Amino acid sequence: MPKQFRHAFTLIELLVVIAIIAILVALLLPAVQQAREAARRTSCKNNMKQIGLALHNYQSTHNVFPPSSTSGFGQGVWGYPTVSAVSLSDPTIHLHSFASLILPFLEAGNLQDSINYNVSALAPANQGASSQILPFYRCPSYSGQEFSNDALYTTGVGYNKFAIRNYVALGAKTVYGLSGAPGTSAEGVMYPGSKTSFRDIVDGTSNTIMIAETREQSASVWIDGTSATVAARWADFSLPTLAGNSSSINHENYYYTGGTIPNSIDQIWCPSSLHQGGAQHLLGDGSVRFISENIDYIVYESLASRAGGEVIGEY
Repeated sequence: MPKQFRHAFTLIELLVVIAIIAILVALLLPAVQQAREAARRTSCKNNMKQIGLALHNYQSTHNVFPPSSTSGFGQGVWGYPTVSAVSLSDPTIHLHSFASLILPFLEAGNLQDSINYNVSALAPANQGASSQILPFYRCPSYSGQEFSNDALYTTGVGYNKFAIRNYVALGAKTVYGLSGAPGTSAEGVMYPGSKTSFRDIVDGTSNTIMIAETREQSASVWIDGTSATVAARWADFSLPTLAGNSSSINHENYYYTGGTIPNSIDQIWCPSSLHQGGAQHLLGDGSVRFISENIDYIVYESLASRAGGEVIGEY
């Protein structure tokens, strides 16, 4: 009997099969990426919910929400002794952030126990804690650096392992409101030296933002209160308000002096995220909402105010 042979694929048939597989992969890849981003966004939302619970528990314990910084307005990393002549024991430069103060309510009490609140958050005694990368302060979609590389930290303080966070307080309508200048006020819930309680949130907790995401990589050290709060509008340095004409969500160069202000710490992003189109925000009632970068800035700054009496519609 003649030997039976099985015909192999021709070159054309093989190319057709490869082309079909390539098309299927091209169709499936975006769906896989979208599913992964949806999972990361959900995880980020959960981080913010946990921060919200921690803030509420802090308020229940201390009768006030934590300040964004334990030091007052105008105090920052530029006041650290190796950067200036200020004494290490100066109580105005302790700079402990809200992110540090709520650690026990995020099941990180042991880490807080290792922090010396009687000295600066930037002091050598606290650098071991400050180098810890904390998952509940990091958005899973964030793909930037892990430690700040700003010269005020790496050269001024002399430490290059200050770990960053991806969540920041929304403390005022404008940067001018965060300046501490005479006649100004921070309209938000958490700002330097704040002592805000629930009764102070006259606009209602569901109408007041407390925390926003940030993709900032330099001015976002979690243990440090220097830049732990931001404003609803970016800075354009035009008097009297210093406020840009749009919301600060995903606005590049949120506060950027380019070295024109000595010892200034520039911020490229705040509030912001790597989620497309906007950023997640924690409201005073503990809910988390994704807010578009195209939101009207009047509405957004109204949401940043705790007692402005604004009427807020849909957003």
